[in-house]
Amino acid sequence: MRLIILAAGKSSRIFKDIGKHKCLINVNNQTLLSKIINDALYNKIKKISVVVGYRASILKNYIQKHHKKIKIINNKQYYNTDMLHSAILGLRGINDDVIISYSDILYDKKILKRIIKKKSKDMAIPIKTDWLKVWKMRKKKIKADAETLEFNKQNYLLSIGGKILNKYPKGQYMGLIFIPKNLIKNFLLTYKNYKVKKMQMSNYLNLLIKSNFKIKVIKLKNYWYEFDDIEDFNNFKFR
Repeated sequence: MRLIILAAGKSSRIFKDIGKHKCLINVNNQTLLSKIINDALYNKIKKISVVVGYRASILKNYIQKHHKKIKIINNKQYYNTDMLHSAILGLRGINDDVIISYSDILYDKKILKRIIKKKSKDMAIPIKTDWLKVWKMRKKKIKADAETLEFNKQNYLLSIGGKILNKYPKGQYMGLIFIPKNLIKNFLLTYKNYKVKKMQMSNYLNLLIKSNFKIKVIKLKNYWYEFDDIEDFNNFKFR
């Protein structure tokens, strides 16, 4: 199992307020990035890659100082690409089952254990089913900030990332994706065939579904929080 952490973005909505990468926000005496790495090691995930980009040297120096044997990948096109491109860079040449993680999220280490234990033959994403209480803590307007997420009775994803119009979805995407090694080639090939340059990850998941990928939904209520902007930082309460 390999973990790929996506940390190439500029974090423009919060950088000017906190003066550092979101993944270097300190929570309970460790940064978000260190927590994700340490939680992976706790779950016996020893192969870890971090994709950097904006002010790459800062993150490189931090990783080299605090963590050993972490592979660093530089997304030199971070300024005109999205997280998806960072994920593609991280996946190239990999022959392991992979968990992709955003770097601006705080989550229970047991979530990684659940993903590993699931051993899905298909792609899988954990979703937070009690997400409304998180949005309440973040003081976000539901229909303006949350997104649609539909799945069938067999817990396979049908669509994701749309604007909520009426009924609230039964879960929210958590910024974690499991890809079994047998599907990495097709994941990369779909990206190449559709000549994707810049696309939100949720839109790419929809594209994969249309390309006959099956994406399993793992329903969870474990702790999770996202730092999107300064309001999320100010409203955060660690438990």
